[in-house]
Amino acid sequence: MKQKNNIVNPELSLKFQSLTKFSVEQRKKLINWFNKQNLEIQLLIFEEQRNQFFKLKNDGADKSLISFASFLLAIKEFYDKEHQLKSKNKSQTLDKLGNISKIESIKLKKEKYNAKSEKLLSYQSVIKKLHDDRFSLRDIQDHLLKRYRFKVSHTLISKHIKEHIGY
Repeated sequence: MKQKNNIVNPELSLKFQSLTKFSVEQRKKLINWFNKQNLEIQLLIFEEQRNQFFKLKNDGADKSLISFASFLLAIKEFYDKEHQLKSKNKSQTLDKLGNISKIESIKLKKEKYNAKSEKLLSYQSVIKKLHDDRFSLRDIQDHLLKRYRFKVSHTLISKHIKEHIGY
């Protein structure tokens, strides 16, 4: 079995650390934190990443390095805002507290996870073909049950077609 070459260019590592001031453990922690956030927070982080990118662009480093560094700096900013919410000493300006409370309200929104809707995505090509062949929703439902042993309602299939296939 081949092993991957995990040796990192020391110059690249030093440039990255000089841009972000993050250790490897901090990078992993921030990326894991980002991964656990809902979609709205992740989109806000990417908006902030653009701002961070243009701040770092003037340093003259490699663009791919700047891109990753700005991404981590944006994550760090939101990570810090979340931890300011949890702290007991909230001695910030009202403007900062307003921005933080906006983030808190977004974090409270949970993404609704529907297992059947997620599984329908994997059968999207089958559903599209059957729908194009003028199968009724109940016929599609029966086909999915008999052929793939996937029990789903015709109303959920209808919603899926409207949202993802666009009929």
